[in-house]
Amino acid sequence: MTPDRAPGQTRTPYEIANAVGEEIRILNHRTAEGSIAYPDPASVHDVITALHAILFHLPQALGQAAAGLAAIPADRMRVALPDGDLDTPSVRQARVSEELARAAETLELARAHVASASAFTSGLDRFAAVEEDDPLDGLVSVYQD
Repeated sequence: MTPDRAPGQTRTPYEIANAVGEEIRILNHRTAEGSIAYPDPASVHDVITALHAILFHLPQALGQAAAGLAAIPADRMRVALPDGDLDTPSVRQARVSEELARAAETLELARAHVASASAFTSGLDRFAAVEEDDPLDGLVSVYQD
């Protein structure tokens, strides 16, 4: 990783994840107007490709969060809101790991669909309206005769 692309050392994982969520919220607001936000197919393709990159990296982030929780000794935690008699910190750790693994699998499926959408949008060109008084019309008719 190049130094200019190295992750910031001053922000916590929570702060980074929260910032990503906030940026997605801003993206949602900015693109709510549809055609105003997306003036041509290339702008849609660029956003889809960037979202694909997010989906590509999310499963790793979820796995690392699960690993981080699993690395905390169970005797350093307590279950604040038990769901049953057998609900212990160790059981909770395992449940979190299972749910995040399922989420990662779902994200992989979503990523594959977004990759397909990106491939399809890459084949779209901007529509250029043909002017009725195009000066090339006369030239074209000469060559067609």
